[in-house]
Amino acid sequence: QVVDQINHGVPSLIQPGMEIYVAELNFSAGSMAADLSDFETAYSYLNNALVLLPENHWSSHYDFSLRLIFLRAKATYSCGNIEEANDSLNEIIKNGRCIEDTLDAYYVHATILNSCEEKDQAYTICCEVLSQLEETIPDSLDMKEVLVAIQETGGMLARMSDNDLLEMKETDSTSLQFTLQFYNLLCSISFFSELNVFPYFCCRMVRLTLEHGMCQYSVLGMAIYGAVICQGAKQTSAIREMGRVGKIAIELLKRFDSSAIMPGVYHCYYGYIATHTMPLQVCADNLRKVHEVALSSGKYTYVAFIVCIHVVRNAFLSGQHLSTLLKETDYYLKVMTQVRSSISVPYLAALSGTAFYRETFAMLLISPYRETISVLIDKGQSTGSQNEMTRSDDNEMASNPLYAKKCSETIFLNKALQSFWLGHTKRCNHYSKKILQIELLGSHNRLTIQFYAALNAFRAVKNSNGNGSKCAMVKTLYRSAISALRSAAELSPSTFSNKVYLLEAEMLAFERKHQEAKASYAAAITSSDSVGYVHEHGLACELAAHHYKKIGEVQTAIDFFQQSKLCYIQWGSQMKVESITQQIENIQQHPL
Repeated sequence: QVVDQINHGVPSLIQPGMEIYVAELNFSAGSMAADLSDFETAYSYLNNALVLLPENHWSSHYDFSLRLIFLRAKATYSCGNIEEANDSLNEIIKNGRCIEDTLDAYYVHATILNSCEEKDQAYTICCEVLSQLEETIPDSLDMKEVLVAIQETGGMLARMSDNDLLEMKETDSTSLQFTLQFYNLLCSISFFSELNVFPYFCCRMVRLTLEHGMCQYSVLGMAIYGAVICQGAKQTSAIREMGRVGKIAIELLKRFDSSAIMPGVYHCYYGYIATHTMPLQVCADNLRKVHEVALSSGKYTYVAFIVCIHVVRNAFLSGQHLSTLLKETDYYLKVMTQVRSSISVPYLAALSGTAFYRETFAMLLISPYRETISVLIDKGQSTGSQNEMTRSDDNEMASNPLYAKKCSETIFLNKALQSFWLGHTKRCNHYSKKILQIELLGSHNRLTIQFYAALNAFRAVKNSNGNGSKCAMVKTLYRSAISALRSAAELSPSTFSNKVYLLEAEMLAFERKHQEAKASYAAAITSSDSVGYVHEHGLACELAAHHYKKIGEVQTAIDFFQQSKLCYIQWGSQMKVESITQQIENIQQHPL
């Protein structure tokens, strides 16, 4: 209020020589308003401070000018005036006396450009700054060079114990902290553009940390590195090591102000690493926390949107009640729509039509899961309305190869899952082939589709004396899936052991080894039940029922069908309940 009273008389009532004092008061008031996220008020105070500066303020009041104009740029950006914000940042870059004084301005400037989808310019700025910080950025890398960087970095990490990493000294080098900060931004930019160098930047963040010390961006770098390796890893040893690295990153959050990096670290760990080592329900619950933190902060909206996809995916694959999950999915879509529509008009104009690019990407990825959930509840009859997505949004996504690839991966996965549960064998096989042909397919999606594709293949044949090509396909898909799932079960028995037992049961039944098949079906049922995967518990009972029906043990088959029906009721799939009910009626009417 004191500052407001003074400003009411500016400039006529300010005595000569008092301008800087009043400017500092306005700066303090603007800082407090910005801390409270009242950016319009902050912008007003900071503008008042700026007009009180002398023309030669860069020479006469250099330090104050740096602080004032930088804070004004951030407030201006938060108010939606991107052009004015960039002008202020460029003023700092132009008048800064050394690179250290301009690093904050460069970082925010590159961040703004990245958010506006001007990725090439943002990428160039980051590379130029890192060069001034004595980093060498390669123009391009072939896959061999990337693999060498990954192997060398992995070797450095493997030689360090958990305590070595957890107790590593914190760096006091401001230059190193900014270097890691710019590499983190490069990771964000290159993930959607320069994909070949993305792993290199992750490796570089880890190596700089191991060589020079730890800071908060080191923790984020370790989490990103672990996520990257897990996504492409096929060896159990590599995934186990990244699980160790990821856990250390989570533990290291306690050492730093985690508010700035917690959403990113949790997203990487529980979205990409822990899915290989922990129950999927645990991953989904922790990602829900990320969504709440990221959305409430207002700073990590995109992270809040992206983790929703992982929440829905992991909750679905772990057998959460379908109607409950549908409501949660609709809530996420509603929040996304509200955030998109609430962006101010000046901000939208400044982004030249790309304001919703990443938010639209998140909505496109979550919508196929909603469709799958709806189909499994009642074939979409009463749950089929979806969030409206415009054709222009879809076309815009297709213009970016990585966006298009990720959308295709999610769409094909969900089409394959829908087809499997609906019993559409040919369609399931079609979409399974399409997703397995995707380059750089996510490792957990690969495991998921291998399991369902192999089960689906058994439906195509009656026994080992059937069609030769179909028998060969069954054995090929089975060998590939069982090998991968057995390795995965070593790291996460809760997620994968039941799948191993069920595939083994189907192969034993296929080979007419009936007693061994009975034991494996029982193991699959017990394993699914013990971890609460009610949908796969029901599936194991259903497939066991078909086996017992086939070998003439009709009453046992009916009992297993009844167990399966109870599981599907618990899952909330009316579609499957009706299917099982029909099969029970058929077997009762025609027992042989």
